[in-house]
Amino acid sequence: MPPAVGNPRFGRLRRHPVLSLLAALVVLTGLVFGGRWASGRLFPPSLTCGTGLTATGTPLACAGVNIDSVPFTGHEPARMRELENMVKTANDGVKGPYTSVVLMLDLSPVSDVDTLTYDSLYPNIEGALTAVWRANNTAAYGSTPAIKLYLANMGSQYGSWSEAVAQLKDRLSAEHVSAVVGLGQSTDQTRRAAAAISSQLHIPVIGSTVTGDSMNIDPADPTGKKQIPDMFRVSPTNTDSVIAANQYVSTLRPAVTSLAVVADSVTGDDYTQTLAEAAKTRFKAAGRTVTVLPYTSPSDLPAGSGRQDYLVQQFNLMHANLCQAAPSVVYFAGRGRDLGAFVENWVQGAPCGIAQLHILVGDDASESIHDKGVLNGIASGRVTVAYTALASPDEWGKDCPGSDAKHNYDQFWSAFTGRPDPCTGQPLTADKDVATLSFDPADLASGQAMLTHDAAVAAISAGRHDAVGLKNPGLETGILHQFYCAQMLPGASGWLSFRTDGTPAGKPSPVVQLGSDGSARTVALTWPDGAPNLSLPQRGGKGAPGC
Repeated sequence: MPPAVGNPRFGRLRRHPVLSLLAALVVLTGLVFGGRWASGRLFPPSLTCGTGLTATGTPLACAGVNIDSVPFTGHEPARMRELENMVKTANDGVKGPYTSVVLMLDLSPVSDVDTLTYDSLYPNIEGALTAVWRANNTAAYGSTPAIKLYLANMGSQYGSWSEAVAQLKDRLSAEHVSAVVGLGQSTDQTRRAAAAISSQLHIPVIGSTVTGDSMNIDPADPTGKKQIPDMFRVSPTNTDSVIAANQYVSTLRPAVTSLAVVADSVTGDDYTQTLAEAAKTRFKAAGRTVTVLPYTSPSDLPAGSGRQDYLVQQFNLMHANLCQAAPSVVYFAGRGRDLGAFVENWVQGAPCGIAQLHILVGDDASESIHDKGVLNGIASGRVTVAYTALASPDEWGKDCPGSDAKHNYDQFWSAFTGRPDPCTGQPLTADKDVATLSFDPADLASGQAMLTHDAAVAAISAGRHDAVGLKNPGLETGILHQFYCAQMLPGASGWLSFRTDGTPAGKPSPVVQLGSDGSARTVALTWPDGAPNLSLPQRGGKGAPGC
């Protein structure tokens, strides 16, 4: 067999090791950079994040403060892009000194994983835009400095909250950020975000729909008693909501003698935990039996894993125990997005002598207004569904002129829709020749637009009352504490008055009945504090709550 024939060039390289090393480095460099170039060409990045944002999470999303109003994900709905562009247009129109309010939420929800949807997000952004529009173009909340709005994303299930806070810290001075509003749901993640903003940035955090009783408690405090010093909210707590629900249940006829609490026992969700705890005790009454039926929702599901199927399985096993309890009313102490699985199981399960189940839910039921499982269940006649809302567009009635609280709402409604005042018929008046907003009144059904508007109003009012706010926004916490008693702020959801712990005083809780067509109608207006708070206190009259 003839000997192998070698390549003479390789032979020369073997005789010169330095030359061999250099050749290897050239080849390796070509492979690395060529591979990157080819990868970039063949597999371009799925998402490009702008200033103040960083790509993170699974699926990939931009977390942080959206300075450039770019998409948060590569597949955002058209409506989300419209609202982001509206924010950019409004900010671009601001001239001269300004301060910024940041609306921080989960702005990249994942279907069947998050317990909120894009549809439920839109009213929050619209409410914040309405507050900023009124601040910049009317005399409703002062005149200077001008106000900018930025959207900040904490990612799916609020898992990227730390990235959002870090990006906010980097942009705080450059964008004159004076407050954060929103936060979204009452979870451990959002509570840690609020605590981090307070301890690191020293600016107010004003929750719009944050209702969990312990959401204003510092998660780092082992005693569970230290409050987050810069934390405020414009919504009643879960305990207040359960008090309101019990006020409503006590008016039902025939009297409710058997009530079941369907309680989510998942950890890490302050909303469901504190709602269930309050319900277990607050519904107790003479002549009434209270039965607690626990279930556990999934706390961490990957995309496409089927939250609905997971819960249907549990509710199917709960069915017999629910029939055994034979309640007049079921109080569902769980997330609104999970209500559909419960209703669907009840309607399709074996009948057990209960002709119609009356279901009462906490405020998160606003997430289920358009849930097919809930609406089909109502249409079947097997269930009725009502919930204690944090705000409702018809809570103040339709009488004109109505209360001062109704007048405040009518002014908001006119700015939100761009239509004449519903009572006076007068067109909306702006300080400048600017285009009005034209949001759909149907977007007010969940009440979230009203609450986010009110949180932004509190932030804006504090910023404008603080003469040195642009240089030291941390002083605005002290200003917010002055909004109580006779110094209440006019809000869409009611007068805004803060207790010393940052929770609202004198806020109503409307009870809203859902229709099978997705309609929502206020059937009662309850006052957990005990007395209606409709007007500023008058000389010689009774003081407002907190006085």
